[in-house]
Formats: sequence, C-alpha cells, structure tokens
Amino acid sequence: MSQRTPVARRLAGLAALTFIMAGPAAAQAQDPKVLGFKKQFVIEITNPGPVALDNHPIIIDVAGVRGLASDFNTYNYALFDEAGGDYRLVVTQTDDLDGDRYHDEIVFIRSLAPLSTTRLVCYYSPTRSFQLMPTAKAGARTGWEPGSSTAGWESNLAAYKFVNGRIEFYGKSYDGLILRKLPAEERRLQEWGLNALDAGESAGLGGLSLWDGDTRLPLYGPSGPEAKLTVLSSGPVRALVKADLGSVGLAGGAAAAVTARFSAFADNAWSRHDVLVETKTGGPVLFGPGLKKLAAETRTLKEAKGFFATWGKTPGAGEIGLAAVFSPADFAGLEEGGVDRAVKLKGPSSRTVTFWVVGSWERGITSPGVPSAQNWALGIENLASRLLSPVKVEFKAR
Repeated sequence: MSQRTPVARRLAGLAALTFIMAGPAAAQAQDPKVLGFKKQFVIEITNPGPVALDNHPIIIDVAGVRGLASDFNTYNYALFDEAGGDYRLVVTQTDDLDGDRYHDEIVFIRSLAPLSTTRLVCYYSPTRSFQLMPTAKAGARTGWEPGSSTAGWESNLAAYKFVNGRIEFYGKSYDGLILRKLPAEERRLQEWGLNALDAGESAGLGGLSLWDGDTRLPLYGPSGPEAKLTVLSSGPVRALVKADLGSVGLAGGAAAAVTARFSAFADNAWSRHDVLVETKTGGPVLFGPGLKKLAAETRTLKEAKGFFATWGKTPGAGEIGLAAVFSPADFAGLEEGGVDRAVKLKGPSSRTVTFWVVGSWERGITSPGVPSAQNWALGIENLASRLLSPVKVEFKAR
C-alpha cells in the first residue's frame, strides 16, 4: 500500500471536514483527528439566566485561551459540538484587531438554553494552517460614496451605514448580504429592500455625541470630526468596522479622543457599538447615540431594563422602528434635540462602553408585525434582556 504525502493527507482531512459539515449523518461517521489535529481542550459556555439566548454571539479572547494552551494555533484549529460519538462543526471566525497579524479574538454564534452550560471541544495543532470557506452571513466595506466618510457593516438580516458620523440602516426584503450591491438608488425600493432611514440633519440611528458639561457636541455632520474608517473584519460570522474620530476639543483647552467599533453578527439584526473616550484628566465622560425623531411616533423608555424604542413614519420607507439598548448602570438620561434625541451614557475615561442599536422596516424580514408599535417595544424589551444577560466562558483541559 502506498503512503500518502503530507499534502495528500491534508487534502483528505479537509475533505473529511467538508463531510462533517454536510449534515448529522456525516457527522456521526467522522472524527476530527482525521484532520491531523494533535491537541484539544474544552470550552464551557454558561447561561446563568432564565432567558433563552438564541443565536447569541460568543467572543473568545485568544490570550485567555493561551492561558490554558500556550501553543494554541489560531491558523490550525476547529471547534466541535461533540456528543455520543457525533462531531458537528461550529463555524468560527478569527479576527486580528490591531493589524499585527496575530489573531486577538475568535467569534461564533451559539443558541444557549436557560440555566445551561454548553460544552464544546476545540481541536488544534501547534503548527501549519488551513482555511475553510463557509457561507458568509456578515460583511463590511468602506468608501463607496465619493466625498464622504462612508462605511457599511451587515449581517444577513440587517445592514448599517456610517456616513460623515451619522448612521442609517437598510431594510432588507430577504435573508442575505446587500452591501456589495451598492452604490444603487438605495432610497428607492430595490429587489433587496431600501435605505429605510434618511438621517438628514439628525444623528440617524446611533450617531455619537459627546457632552462638555451641559453642552452636547455632535460628532457628525459639518461640525463633527472627519473619521478614519477601517474594516477590521468582513465576515463570515462578524463584520467589524473601526471609526477613529480623532481629538474633540473641550472647554478650557481640554480634549477627548474618541474611537468606536461597529459590528454586526450572523443571524442577528442589531448593530453593536463599542465606544472608547479618552481624556487626559481621566475623569468621567458623558456620550451616547442619537436617534432621529419620527412622525406620528410611539416611544418607550424603560431605563431599568436598558432600552429606548420608538416606532413611527419616515418619508420614502413608511413605518420604521428605531431602538437603543444599554446597560442600566451606564444610563444618564435622555436629551431632546430639534431633530433627534440622545441617549446619554456615563463611564470613566479609557473604559470601553458597549451599547446596541437596531432598526426595523415595516416591509422587511424583521418587521415586528401588527400592532407594530406595541410589538416593536415588546421585541426590544426581550432583546435587551438577551443582550444584557451575563454569559460566562471558561477553558478547561481535556
């Protein structure tokens, strides 16, 4: 019998993994070790709360993994749901967040039952590499509008656009990615949907403001800083865009440096925003997302449950919903403006604060149904309970 070369063995392993991805029957017939993996460890994910977390994003710190497995290789690993001899591949994504060619985070989506612990097994080899090409459910791009600082990020269910600091969202008619189809007459109905929110002079859905004492400083429009936009990840599980808003002048010659990361995750319709405000004084800072005021709107604020939601009408799209979800501990008030209102959040300088925004279009795949305003508020309340649920991730030897 002839011996196969390392390349042939590797190709055979990849074929086996493709077989594992094909379905449950295939999964029962294969063992991940045929891929040549030498080592393994366990990832335990605990949902301690009473709420089911459907399609919940799990973000793993690679440095934390190496605290257990110092030789873990992010270029040669695979994660499996393993039970009773069955091996089901979990599609993951590795992201380099600082451009040093070393991966910082691993991302995947997992549904977690209430009061449960999920056990996954990670197989890896300290050397070599391979790459899978799963179906993309997230994407990002920049710069398709000449003369504007523009970036987009999307999941298969929703898409968002940063344009000169303002944020708009696209209502989708079907499950799929649409940013690659732009530019188009996006404010007119297309086969994929349309741009459901024209921000106009407002913050749109999540455009940032910073407070200097009692004065609100919009970080968008002509008076806002010009953002440096970078796509950090374009899928297949997470789309991630970084906006460096530079230095913002404050009273008394002080300044604040503002950086934001916008992300969308497969099978989820919301946009996650991680915002870092740094000042030399190091004192507390106030900032937050603005939401455009809608015609004939119904608004709901439940600060103890961590959300603000509004449903109303907008020209061109009809009825839409806008919402922001935040930690109740960070909430510092709601400030009314002429064309929008801002959710004020507080935090110490140099601490990243996370919040989420989400938009819905009455004719889109994420429409709340009828009665729209009531269902929208109830849906956002449920979303807030899921996004704010404390999930615990642990790494264990096997």
